[in-house]
Amino acid sequence: MNDPLPVTSRFSACSNGRNQRNSVIFAVQFVFCILGTVVPSIASDIRFLTLEEPPTNYLKDGEISGTTVDLVNEMARRLGEQPEIEFLPTARAFLKAQSNPNCLVFTAGLTEERKALGYQPIGPVITRRHILFARSGSNFEISSVEDIVARKLTVSGVDGDWRTGFLLSEGVTVETTSQHLLNFRKLMAERTDLWISSDLEAPSILSQAGADPSAIEIAFVFRSAPSYILASRGTDEKELARWRGVFSEMTRDTVFLERLSNKWSLELGLDLGFSGREGFHIKSGPARKKPS
Repeated sequence: MNDPLPVTSRFSACSNGRNQRNSVIFAVQFVFCILGTVVPSIASDIRFLTLEEPPTNYLKDGEISGTTVDLVNEMARRLGEQPEIEFLPTARAFLKAQSNPNCLVFTAGLTEERKALGYQPIGPVITRRHILFARSGSNFEISSVEDIVARKLTVSGVDGDWRTGFLLSEGVTVETTSQHLLNFRKLMAERTDLWISSDLEAPSILSQAGADPSAIEIAFVFRSAPSYILASRGTDEKELARWRGVFSEMTRDTVFLERLSNKWSLELGLDLGFSGREGFHIKSGPARKKPS
Protein backbone atom coordinates (compact mmCIF):
# COMPACT_ATOMS: atom_id res chain seq x y z
CA MET A 1 0.00 0.00 0.00
CA ASN A 2 1.30 3.45 -0.83
CA ASP A 3 1.87 5.81 2.08
CA PRO A 4 -0.79 8.54 2.33
CA LEU A 5 0.27 12.06 1.44
CA PRO A 6 1.33 14.13 4.47
CA VAL A 7 -1.22 16.40 6.05
CA THR A 8 0.49 19.70 6.78
CA SER A 9 -0.71 22.69 8.73
CA ARG A 10 1.34 25.80 7.83
CA PHE A 11 4.41 23.91 6.55
CA SER A 12 7.82 25.20 7.55
CA ALA A 13 11.28 24.03 6.49
CA CYS A 14 14.01 23.24 8.95
CA SER A 15 15.76 26.34 10.14
CA ASN A 16 17.93 28.63 8.05
CA GLY A 17 19.49 31.90 9.16
CA ARG A 18 18.75 31.01 12.79
CA ASN A 19 20.94 33.61 14.49
CA GLN A 20 19.60 36.58 12.51
CA ARG A 21 16.00 35.46 12.88
CA ASN A 22 16.29 34.77 16.60
CA SER A 23 17.73 38.25 17.10
CA VAL A 24 14.70 39.77 15.39
CA ILE A 25 12.31 37.60 17.44
CA PHE A 26 14.05 38.57 20.67
CA ALA A 27 13.87 42.27 19.79
CA VAL A 28 10.15 42.05 18.99
CA GLN A 29 9.39 40.14 22.18
CA PHE A 30 11.46 42.60 24.24
CA VAL A 31 9.53 45.57 22.88
CA PHE A 32 6.19 43.92 23.63
CA CYS A 33 7.33 43.09 27.15
CA ILE A 34 8.38 46.73 27.75
CA LEU A 35 5.00 47.95 26.50
CA GLY A 36 3.20 45.47 28.74
CA THR A 37 1.53 43.90 25.72
CA VAL A 38 0.83 40.21 25.10
CA VAL A 39 3.65 38.71 23.03
CA PRO A 40 2.33 37.60 19.62
CA SER A 41 2.83 34.04 18.37
CA ILE A 42 5.72 33.72 15.93
CA ALA A 43 6.26 30.79 13.55
CA SER A 44 8.81 28.41 15.07
CA ASP A 45 12.23 27.58 13.62
CA ILE A 46 11.60 24.00 14.73
CA ARG A 47 10.03 21.51 12.34
CA PHE A 48 7.34 19.40 14.04
CA LEU A 49 6.80 15.88 12.67
CA THR A 50 4.04 13.70 14.07
CA LEU A 51 2.82 10.23 13.20
CA GLU A 52 -0.40 8.26 13.33
CA GLU A 53 -0.55 6.81 16.82
CA PRO A 54 -3.80 7.46 18.69
CA PRO A 55 -4.41 8.77 21.25
CA THR A 56 -1.12 10.70 21.35
CA ASN A 57 -1.28 12.02 17.76
CA TYR A 58 -3.87 11.26 15.09
CA LEU A 59 -6.30 12.81 12.63
CA LYS A 60 -9.76 13.63 13.95
CA ASP A 61 -12.18 15.12 11.43
CA GLY A 62 -9.20 16.15 9.33
CA GLU A 63 -7.45 17.95 12.20
CA ILE A 64 -4.30 16.83 14.02
CA SER A 65 -5.28 15.92 17.59
CA GLY A 66 -4.01 13.93 20.56
CA THR A 67 -2.54 14.04 24.04
CA THR A 68 0.98 14.91 22.87
CA VAL A 69 -0.38 17.37 20.31
CA ASP A 70 -2.06 19.25 23.17
CA LEU A 71 1.23 19.27 25.10
CA VAL A 72 3.21 20.55 22.11
CA ASN A 73 0.65 23.29 21.44
CA GLU A 74 0.75 24.40 25.08
CA MET A 75 4.56 24.42 25.15
CA ALA A 76 4.61 26.51 21.98
CA ARG A 77 2.05 28.91 23.42
CA ARG A 78 4.20 29.45 26.50
CA LEU A 79 7.20 30.12 24.26
CA GLY A 80 5.21 32.57 22.15
CA GLU A 81 5.55 30.39 19.06
CA GLN A 82 3.17 28.90 16.54
CA PRO A 83 3.77 25.18 15.90
CA GLU A 84 3.60 23.99 12.31
CA ILE A 85 2.84 20.28 12.56
CA GLU A 86 3.26 17.79 9.71
CA PHE A 87 1.37 14.49 9.87
CA LEU A 88 3.39 11.70 8.26
CA PRO A 89 3.69 7.90 8.17
CA THR A 90 6.09 6.75 10.90
CA ALA A 91 8.90 5.61 8.59
CA ARG A 92 8.77 8.82 6.55
CA ALA A 93 8.76 11.04 9.65
CA PHE A 94 11.95 9.41 10.94
CA LEU A 95 13.57 9.52 7.51
CA LYS A 96 13.03 13.28 7.40
CA ALA A 97 14.26 13.74 10.96
CA GLN A 98 17.40 11.69 10.33
CA SER A 99 18.24 13.96 7.39
CA ASN A 100 17.60 17.30 9.09
CA PRO A 101 18.50 19.02 12.38
CA ASN A 102 15.98 21.07 14.38
CA CYS A 103 13.15 18.55 14.00
CA LEU A 104 10.92 17.32 16.82
CA VAL A 105 9.28 13.93 16.21
CA PHE A 106 6.43 12.72 18.37
CA THR A 107 5.32 10.49 19.94
CA ALA A 108 8.17 7.94 19.98
CA GLY A 109 10.13 5.53 22.12
CA LEU A 110 13.81 6.24 22.83
CA THR A 111 15.45 3.00 21.72
CA GLU A 112 19.17 2.28 21.70
CA GLU A 113 19.11 2.53 17.91
CA ARG A 114 17.54 5.99 18.07
CA LYS A 115 20.06 7.09 20.70
CA ALA A 116 22.83 6.00 18.34
CA LEU A 117 21.22 8.13 15.59
CA GLY A 118 21.54 11.17 17.85
CA TYR A 119 17.94 11.64 18.99
CA GLN A 120 17.52 13.51 22.28
CA PRO A 121 14.35 13.24 24.39
CA ILE A 122 11.91 15.77 25.77
CA GLY A 123 9.59 14.16 28.25
CA PRO A 124 8.39 11.52 28.86
CA VAL A 125 4.97 12.47 27.52
CA ILE A 126 3.26 9.09 28.00
CA THR A 127 3.95 5.62 29.44
CA ARG A 128 2.23 2.56 27.95
CA ARG A 129 2.05 -1.20 28.32
CA HIS A 130 3.05 -2.56 24.92
CA ILE A 131 0.93 -5.56 24.06
CA LEU A 132 0.42 -8.24 21.43
CA PHE A 133 -3.31 -8.71 21.00
CA ALA A 134 -5.02 -11.77 19.51
CA ARG A 135 -8.58 -12.41 18.36
CA SER A 136 -10.81 -13.35 21.26
CA GLY A 137 -10.86 -17.08 21.81
CA SER A 138 -7.37 -17.64 20.39
CA ASN A 139 -6.10 -18.65 23.83
CA PHE A 140 -2.45 -18.42 22.86
CA GLU A 141 -0.22 -19.31 25.78
CA ILE A 142 2.71 -16.98 25.21
CA SER A 143 5.29 -16.33 27.92
CA SER A 144 8.15 -14.99 25.79
CA VAL A 145 9.05 -13.72 22.32
CA GLU A 146 10.72 -17.08 21.75
CA ASP A 147 7.29 -18.74 22.04
CA ILE A 148 6.05 -16.59 19.15
CA VAL A 149 8.99 -17.60 16.97
CA ALA A 150 8.73 -21.30 17.88
CA ARG A 151 5.01 -21.41 17.06
CA LYS A 152 5.53 -19.45 13.83
CA LEU A 153 2.88 -16.91 14.75
CA THR A 154 2.59 -13.88 12.49
CA VAL A 155 2.25 -10.32 13.74
CA SER A 156 0.88 -7.13 12.16
CA GLY A 157 2.76 -3.91 12.93
CA VAL A 158 3.50 -0.41 11.69
CA ASP A 159 6.51 0.15 9.44
CA GLY A 160 9.14 2.20 11.30
CA ASP A 161 7.64 1.55 14.75
CA TRP A 162 10.30 0.53 17.30
CA ARG A 163 8.10 -2.38 18.41
CA THR A 164 8.06 -3.75 14.87
CA GLY A 165 11.83 -3.40 14.73
CA PHE A 166 12.27 -5.10 18.08
CA LEU A 167 10.17 -8.13 17.14
CA LEU A 168 11.84 -8.45 13.73
CA SER A 169 15.26 -8.41 15.42
CA GLU A 170 14.09 -11.30 17.62
CA GLY A 171 13.13 -13.40 14.59
CA VAL A 172 9.36 -12.79 14.65
CA THR A 173 7.51 -12.63 11.32
CA VAL A 174 5.96 -9.15 11.17
CA GLU A 175 3.77 -7.97 8.30
CA THR A 176 3.79 -4.18 8.14
CA THR A 177 1.58 -1.38 6.87
CA SER A 178 1.71 2.38 7.49
CA GLN A 179 -1.40 2.44 9.73
CA HIS A 180 -2.46 0.88 13.03
CA LEU A 181 -6.07 0.58 11.84
CA LEU A 182 -5.04 -1.49 8.81
CA ASN A 183 -3.03 -3.78 11.06
CA PHE A 184 -6.01 -4.34 13.36
CA ARG A 185 -8.15 -5.21 10.35
CA LYS A 186 -5.51 -7.70 9.18
CA LEU A 187 -5.73 -9.39 12.58
CA MET A 188 -9.52 -9.57 12.46
CA ALA A 189 -9.42 -10.89 8.85
CA GLU A 190 -7.16 -13.72 10.13
CA ARG A 191 -4.29 -12.57 7.95
CA THR A 192 -2.08 -12.40 11.05
CA ASP A 193 -2.23 -14.07 14.45
CA LEU A 194 -1.21 -11.11 16.60
CA TRP A 195 -1.38 -7.31 16.50
CA ILE A 196 1.09 -4.83 18.05
CA SER A 197 -0.57 -2.12 20.13
CA SER A 198 -0.75 -0.86 23.72
CA ASP A 199 -3.17 -0.31 26.58
CA LEU A 200 -3.64 3.33 25.51
CA GLU A 201 -3.65 2.92 21.72
CA ALA A 202 -5.91 -0.09 21.31
CA PRO A 203 -9.17 1.47 22.63
CA SER A 204 -8.87 4.39 20.19
CA ILE A 205 -8.14 2.12 17.23
CA LEU A 206 -11.03 -0.20 18.06
CA SER A 207 -13.27 2.84 18.25
CA GLN A 208 -12.10 3.96 14.79
CA ALA A 209 -12.86 0.48 13.46
CA GLY A 210 -16.29 0.38 15.07
CA ALA A 211 -15.23 -2.81 16.87
CA ASP A 212 -16.21 -3.97 20.33
CA PRO A 213 -13.33 -4.31 22.86
CA SER A 214 -14.42 -7.93 23.39
CA ALA A 215 -13.21 -8.70 19.84
CA ILE A 216 -9.62 -9.01 21.07
CA GLU A 217 -7.71 -10.39 24.01
CA ILE A 218 -4.26 -9.80 25.46
CA ALA A 219 -1.86 -12.49 24.29
CA PHE A 220 1.42 -11.11 25.61
CA VAL A 221 2.62 -7.93 27.36
CA PHE A 222 6.19 -7.53 26.21
CA ARG A 223 7.21 -4.18 27.69
CA SER A 224 6.08 -1.16 29.69
CA ALA A 225 7.95 1.91 28.50
CA PRO A 226 7.77 5.71 28.25
CA SER A 227 7.59 7.64 24.99
CA TYR A 228 8.92 11.09 24.19
CA ILE A 229 9.16 14.03 21.86
CA LEU A 230 12.48 13.32 20.11
CA ALA A 231 14.82 16.03 18.85
CA SER A 232 16.84 15.07 15.77
CA ARG A 233 20.63 14.98 15.63
CA GLY A 234 22.15 18.44 15.34
CA THR A 235 19.20 20.28 16.85
CA ASP A 236 20.36 23.66 18.16
CA GLU A 237 21.31 23.23 21.83
CA LYS A 238 19.69 26.50 22.87
CA GLU A 239 16.44 25.53 21.15
CA LEU A 240 16.49 22.09 22.79
CA ALA A 241 17.11 23.72 26.19
CA ARG A 242 14.15 26.09 25.63
CA TRP A 243 11.75 23.26 24.81
CA ARG A 244 13.01 21.08 27.64
CA GLY A 245 12.71 24.02 30.01
CA VAL A 246 9.14 24.81 29.08
CA PHE A 247 8.20 21.13 29.32
CA SER A 248 9.63 21.01 32.85
CA GLU A 249 7.69 24.17 33.72
CA MET A 250 4.50 22.69 32.31
CA THR A 251 4.83 19.47 34.35
CA ARG A 252 4.66 21.61 37.50
CA ASP A 253 1.43 23.28 36.41
CA THR A 254 -0.99 20.99 38.22
CA VAL A 255 -4.09 22.99 37.22
CA PHE A 256 -3.30 22.68 33.50
CA LEU A 257 -2.37 18.99 33.75
CA GLU A 258 -5.48 18.09 35.73
CA ARG A 259 -7.63 19.86 33.14
CA LEU A 260 -5.89 18.04 30.30
CA SER A 261 -6.07 14.67 32.08
CA ASN A 262 -9.80 15.15 32.65
CA LYS A 263 -10.32 16.07 28.99
CA TRP A 264 -8.62 12.93 27.69
CA SER A 265 -10.07 10.67 30.39
CA LEU A 266 -13.53 11.63 29.15
CA GLU A 267 -12.50 11.37 25.51
CA LEU A 268 -11.01 7.88 25.89
CA GLY A 269 -13.14 6.44 28.67
CA LEU A 270 -10.02 5.79 30.75
CA ASP A 271 -8.79 7.12 34.09
CA LEU A 272 -5.67 9.04 33.04
CA GLY A 273 -3.12 10.83 35.16
CA PHE A 274 0.02 12.80 34.36
CA SER A 275 3.33 12.85 36.21
CA GLY A 276 6.78 14.16 35.38
CA ARG A 277 8.19 10.63 35.66
CA GLU A 278 5.67 8.91 33.37
CA GLY A 279 3.81 11.58 31.40
CA PHE A 280 0.25 10.46 30.69
CA HIS A 281 -0.54 7.00 32.05
CA ILE A 282 -3.55 4.89 32.98
CA LYS A 283 -4.24 5.11 36.69
CA SER A 284 -6.86 2.34 36.55
CA GLY A 285 -9.14 0.58 34.09
CA PRO A 286 -12.04 2.07 32.14
CA ALA A 287 -13.76 4.55 34.40
CA ARG A 288 -15.13 7.65 32.74
CA LYS A 289 -17.59 8.04 29.90
CA LYS A 290 -18.21 11.02 27.68
CA PRO A 291 -21.56 12.61 28.44
CA SER A 292 -24.17 11.82 25.80
